[in-house]
Amino acid sequence: MSRGWLICGVAALMALVGGAGCATIIQGTSQRVSVFATPADSKVTIYDGSGSVISTQQAPCTVSLKRGSGYFSAGEYRVQVEKPGYAPVIVTISGSPGGWYIVGNFFIGGLIGWLVIDPLTGAMWSLHPTTVNANLAPQQSSLPRADAPRFSSSPRSP
Repeated sequence: MSRGWLICGVAALMALVGGAGCATIIQGTSQRVSVFATPADSKVTIYDGSGSVISTQQAPCTVSLKRGSGYFSAGEYRVQVEKPGYAPVIVTISGSPGGWYIVGNFFIGGLIGWLVIDPLTGAMWSLHPTTVNANLAPQQSSLPRADAPRFSSSPRSP
């Protein structure tokens, strides 16, 4: 009798694993991305593919981003790091098919993982880069320098 339960248990486990995509099981539907900036207290704004703000924080920070944005559609994000007096830095984060999706479904998820589960959940994508290092450069001042030549604004007489 215990042999029958063991066979039923193994069959149930195979059905559970076979009914889900490998990437969904192993890496999940979101990915953490870290943002570091110099100067450290810079403002970090993250926009999704439609231009909507999804997060605003101070650097350094770590955010969790959805890997996908629809069926067979990778997540696309724009990270903008800024601080008054410095030129802003913009970095694009985009997805590409991940190794667990490509190889893992060959061994575990099968066709349902390749064509249904992982594409629907977005787990098939790996976002890159996973770390953003933004070094903001000071902006040039538009004010005249003290040693700059000065010109008179009065008209010259002939």
